[in-house]
Amino acid sequence: MKHRRVLTAFTCLLLGGLLPLRLYQTLYQIEPVTGFWRVRSYTEWLLYAGVALLIVFPLVYATAARKQAVLELGSRHRWAEGVFAALAGVALAIDAVASLQLAQGVYRNFVQGIYLTGMEMENGSSALQYFIRSGTLAAAMECVFGAVSALFFAGLALLDFKPRKNGTPGRLLLLAPLLWGVCRILRRFARTISYLQVSDLFLELLLLACLLMFFLTFAQVLSGINGEGKESRLFAAGIPAAVLGLVCFVPRLVMRLLGRGAELSQDAPADWCLAALPLFILVFLGGRLLFGKTAAKAAPAFAPAAAAESAE
Repeated sequence: MKHRRVLTAFTCLLLGGLLPLRLYQTLYQIEPVTGFWRVRSYTEWLLYAGVALLIVFPLVYATAARKQAVLELGSRHRWAEGVFAALAGVALAIDAVASLQLAQGVYRNFVQGIYLTGMEMENGSSALQYFIRSGTLAAAMECVFGAVSALFFAGLALLDFKPRKNGTPGRLLLLAPLLWGVCRILRRFARTISYLQVSDLFLELLLLACLLMFFLTFAQVLSGINGEGKESRLFAAGIPAAVLGLVCFVPRLVMRLLGRGAELSQDAPADWCLAALPLFILVFLGGRLLFGKTAAKAAPAFAPAAAAESAE
């Protein structure tokens, strides 16, 4: 219980500090489209100090508690996790549609000879090179893996609502969120920065890196493949990913609610997956991550199911 209280207090403290700070910066100190600072103040250094603490503390704590942490993966009703898993699936489905529309829009413009700024076709360059450089191919792949990830979270929600003995999501589906994150990084950072949302690039890069680490460990632990002793990595990456996701999402949402959505660049929409995935991560860790004596009583992981599949 001591570890759980420490992690909960740390998460609430950092979220309660970074979220209002970033919202204030977005509304009053940062030019939304370019990301340039209108006013330089001490809040910039507070943000960087808070982010550094957000990354370092869970990592150090996970290293110290790695032998005590375990994930409770027994089959039982998990209504809260099921709800947020379903919401994550819906958000990823929406993201898949948005990625497809983005890729289709770039393709239609390409056919008409209209190119993205700074991405004009050069002599000898092919259409494939253009689609790779512009992030269009990555957006198309993000659509595919986003749709598969939506199916994964829908299946996880069903297991939470109607648990089965040794129930486990498919191993291939477990890889989908990880591959979705890879494609999102490629799409987000394929284009030249072009002075668009430069203040968010640092936060988004850290967010996506933490999501990749979380989803990689998530797949290892749930599949029972090389996941033993790696449960502590889930909160080492999950807590920063959850806080950073909400810090990136909420200011953009507030801007839209205030009627200032036109000030946001195309590369920084109010993505619902940046809210749904952090909330799922927090609920997942809060309901399954155990320590010490409590961990010793945890139900076995999905390894028996994996072994049974191998035997068949």
